[in-house]
Amino acid sequence: MTFTFTKRIPLLAALFLLASISVAHALPKPSATMESETRWAVDTVSRQHYLKEAIPELSGKKMLDAYLRSLDPAKLFFTQADFDEFMFRFGDAFEMFMGNGNLYPAFAIFGRFFERLETRVEWVRQRLDQPFDFFTDASFITDRRELDWPADQAEADALWQDRLLFELLNEILSSSQDASLSGMDNERDRDDDDEANDEALDEEALRRLATDADFLETHLKEARAVVMRRYERSLRFNRDKDAWELQEAIINAMTRLFDPHSNFFSADTLEDFNTSVQNAFFGIGAVLFDDDGYCTIRELTPGGPAEASRQLRPEDKILAVAQGEKGEFVDVIDMRLRHIVNLIRGPQNTVVRLLIRPADSNDPSARREVRLVRDEIQLTANLASARVFTVPNSDNPERSHTIGVIELPSFYGNLGGNGNGSSTTTDVRELIDQLNQKGMDALVLDLRSNGGGLLSEAVRLAGAFIPGGPVVQVRNADGRVDVLSDPGEEMAWKGPLAVLTSRFSASASEIVAGALRDHGRAIIIGDSSTHGKGTVQQVFQAGARQGFFSLTRNRPVATKVTVSQFFLPKGDSTQLRGVSSDIVLPSANEFLPIGESDLNNPLPWKAIDPAKWDKPLPAELKPYLVNPELLDRLRSYAEARIEDLPEFVFLREQIDWRRERREETTVSLNLRERIEKRIADEALRVRFNETFDRLAEDNFAEEALILKLSASLEERSRQVREENGEDEVDEKEEPKLDIPLREALRIMADWRRWLAAESSPQSQS
Repeated sequence: MTFTFTKRIPLLAALFLLASISVAHALPKPSATMESETRWAVDTVSRQHYLKEAIPELSGKKMLDAYLRSLDPAKLFFTQADFDEFMFRFGDAFEMFMGNGNLYPAFAIFGRFFERLETRVEWVRQRLDQPFDFFTDASFITDRRELDWPADQAEADALWQDRLLFELLNEILSSSQDASLSGMDNERDRDDDDEANDEALDEEALRRLATDADFLETHLKEARAVVMRRYERSLRFNRDKDAWELQEAIINAMTRLFDPHSNFFSADTLEDFNTSVQNAFFGIGAVLFDDDGYCTIRELTPGGPAEASRQLRPEDKILAVAQGEKGEFVDVIDMRLRHIVNLIRGPQNTVVRLLIRPADSNDPSARREVRLVRDEIQLTANLASARVFTVPNSDNPERSHTIGVIELPSFYGNLGGNGNGSSTTTDVRELIDQLNQKGMDALVLDLRSNGGGLLSEAVRLAGAFIPGGPVVQVRNADGRVDVLSDPGEEMAWKGPLAVLTSRFSASASEIVAGALRDHGRAIIIGDSSTHGKGTVQQVFQAGARQGFFSLTRNRPVATKVTVSQFFLPKGDSTQLRGVSSDIVLPSANEFLPIGESDLNNPLPWKAIDPAKWDKPLPAELKPYLVNPELLDRLRSYAEARIEDLPEFVFLREQIDWRRERREETTVSLNLRERIEKRIADEALRVRFNETFDRLAEDNFAEEALILKLSASLEERSRQVREENGEDEVDEKEEPKLDIPLREALRIMADWRRWLAAESSPQSQS
């Protein structure tokens, strides 16, 4: 199938439109090679994509709208008149331009954008020299993506007046404080040695801003300089944009209308992609994305410096980056993402400092400094690990249940090389053997932070808990369905099993959770559903002949295309809806934009026919299969605790607070109001932290278990440090309170009590 055009216009009309556009700023021009690359990319995506003929025909106007939003996501530079003009001139012809590889519209539109940017930066320079009213009753809408474009230049000027006041207030408030709001949920992940996290807010300094004009003017002077540097940098970066960046932006405006995971890699981006895969640079172990001009953390890589620090979390925004212990911070707001990544990357064992706005705070002036040491991903932190917990028996306090927990950060394989190394399934089997030696009564598989990995290992791991049968079905673009089944290895655990999930559990994690649920082998506990990524992508690199296009270059381009979809044994897809929990626990993740459904243009959910399989059940397994009666009983016990236990009262209060703050998209531009709100938020933070510490005192007794490989790697690391004369590495303290895990342990103890009651003489009489 070739790319489908819904509308065409005569060639002479198209040429007339080209001639009617003038660009004020001299921009780089697309080359003939870029033209052929664009045709190749459009053809490859349209022919290889999973949806193929089922995908609705994409209109040029939708592509053009997506491109305009990519240039100006906050709708601050273009006006409605600009938008209407571009739609009139290019909208109906945009598909033809893309199909022919003609990038002229992208460059012409960017020329208008740069013209607007130049004019606005000069306007900002002049406006910053004038007085501001910091005690106005006005407010500012922080998220403008779904609002209309400014009707005209006068409306745009009024919008920018409020935006400048908003930015100045943020800088004034943050510069007057050395401390900022820290995390406020049940997984506070606080490092007791990090004094900055618990430093008290200086209320006197904040209130002085509203009463001492000289004090305010001191901070205003620096705020003006910071804001002006930010816009000068934005102007410089846009002036220096390369032609390939515009090519990449316009093609991706099209590909992401297919689905959020299909995109085009220019030669530079492909090199960056390959570099990150090959670990040629050392960084902090975080996946970043641009959110309306803010570099935002999407996820933390298990074993990376960011995850190990316990100071960063998804949705935190990186505002500035500094090198070394004393380097000056470089403001990165509105900086292109690839430049920010280059600032964060660096030689191993060097320090990078990040100034972040915590995701927990809706106060735009909140800041926290995080110090990280660049390093490669720590192998041992990526491996499976286990703990064994002693959970009291609620029916008989003198007795207890031994519950094992295996935490699995990813699905890995052959870490030792040559086919003899560590893998997810072999490591989990080793840990289960250790847990059995401790007298394990039930097992919890913790996949909350597992974003996926090797599909083969997901299939093997699911097979370790079922007696046979299908694990996942994979449907390709031609409609062929391949069924991946249990490889037939001996079951590792036949007793009560739970899978603890979250909205961060994605891809291979969802396959394991869904397969174990379909086979009746596990109850799913956690957020209402998992992430919902049920698709597979493949990278097609230009150079190999594909269709009518064959490109050979020293620096090739590529496309990443969604080519297939996952379905569970009973036929439901994991796409979009994820895997729903049997027992849902309260979670702030429910309203955070972290799932597949929160992305633009996700593939829809659908179902196919169930896979066919015989289910020979060993007699010893039948008592441990999940059934409706068991689920009803366990759910009723859990719901009662969620309603009454102090830790859930505490958790619900935090969730309500975070939801209210997140829904507040309008921020006051009155300095006094902002000061009082920040002081009130700080008081609440202190109270939350005190409650957190008090509840953590009632944890269940636990013992950590370790893999032989982990012990070997840690011993080798210790020897290397001794040989190099280095000090011992201080281990970060694990979070003291994990409310979802504690409830999962109670649920498994309930299951054991239910089994005991079912097998008692009274129940059999």
